[in-house]
Formats: sequence, C-alpha cells, structure tokens
Amino acid sequence: MAGEKLPSAREIVMLPVGFEDAGTGDVSQEAEVRAVTGGDELYIGMSAEYNRYPNDLTYKTVLLSRVVTRIGEKTSIGIEDIRRLHAKDLRALEYAVYAMTYGAEAVPEPDGPSG
Repeated sequence: MAGEKLPSAREIVMLPVGFEDAGTGDVSQEAEVRAVTGGDELYIGMSAEYNRYPNDLTYKTVLLSRVVTRIGEKTSIGIEDIRRLHAKDLRALEYAVYAMTYGAEAVPEPDGPSG
C-alpha cells in the first residue's frame, strides 16, 4: 500500500436504470457513494434488521443505506430507498463501493460466483 493513491472520499456512480422519487416521480440516474468504514461494519452487525435476517442480501441492503450518500437530489438515503432500486442499480453501487474500499483489482468478476 505504500505509495498507493487513496481513493477520493466520495465518487459519483451512474445508475443504469435510475431511482424514481416516490414524491415527485422524477427519475435520477446519478448517485454518490463513499468507502465502507469500520463503523459501518459495526453498525450492520448490531442492527435489528441484520440480526432479524442475517444473510448476504440484508447485509448489502443495510450497507448501501449507509454508504450511498446521495441519489439525485435526495441526501437522506434509507433502507427502503435501497430496496426500491433496480437490481442493475444495486450492482453498480455495490461495485463502486467495493472498488473504493478495497481497490479496483479486488472487485469480483461480474459473472463469477460472487459477482
């Protein structure tokens, strides 16, 4: 890691399908994410949602609700917002967060067992 350039604090992700705002009906295709912190991991492990349904999908949903900082103009992102996203949008967000946190070379292959 010595000399390796650290990722920026936040990155823009283009959503392939887009997020429809329930109130206005507007569709946003731009989201902003940040890297995962230890605090995020701790929060997930202690969350009622994850403890009620301790599986990979719940983990990813809770995680994205923490690290997606903006979708369009919406800056307060919750679990229900993440649940409403199209699967293609979820995958785009997951890959961006994974690359920011662990490096682009660590992102799983899209067609692999964990992709």
